[in-house]
Amino acid sequence: MVFVLLALAATPLDAPALSADETKQLEKGEVVVRKLEPTGGKGMAAMALGIVDAAPAEVWPVVRDCQHYKDFMPRTKHSELKEEAGVKLCHVELSLPFPLKDLWSESKSTLTEDPPRFRREWTLVHGTYHRNQGSWTLLPWADGAKTLVVYVVDAHPDSLVPDGLARSAQTKSLPDVFVAVRQRVMSLRGGRGSSRASP
Repeated sequence: MVFVLLALAATPLDAPALSADETKQLEKGEVVVRKLEPTGGKGMAAMALGIVDAAPAEVWPVVRDCQHYKDFMPRTKHSELKEEAGVKLCHVELSLPFPLKDLWSESKSTLTEDPPRFRREWTLVHGTYHRNQGSWTLLPWADGAKTLVVYVVDAHPDSLVPDGLARSAQTKSLPDVFVAVRQRVMSLRGGRGSSRASP
């Protein structure tokens, strides 16, 4: 099933409707991946949902502070904050297997903090993409002791890789992203790491 990608800015900080099977998957620690229709029918888009065994406020710095993605996100070889005309941008470089060229992007972020609900949305400013936008949304789960993490991406890399192959690779890699987020949350417990906000 393919879901239509809605305008992220208009989406409230609510959980998407979940089927009984999806809820069971989440409770078992699995990642639910939904295929979305990419903007203009080009590139790739998806929504992935998973549970992190920590409250949203603890998970928030991990997905918010994109300058640290290089320390834990799969295929991220460099990340940092830059500033252009007074606007902070998140610079991220992704390593792709040979013979593909690596990808990079500089994106502007919009943060929404309504504890215990949080969202980081990004839109492309520069990079080796025709389009790269998406969001991280954190919602309380199990009376707020855990977090439902909702990751949405809608991207069209400037690459020779056919869309179908790119979509398949993305779908297979999304669970690894959630593993990385969970491990990062655990590693930052006890005051280790940074909680500084990115744009």
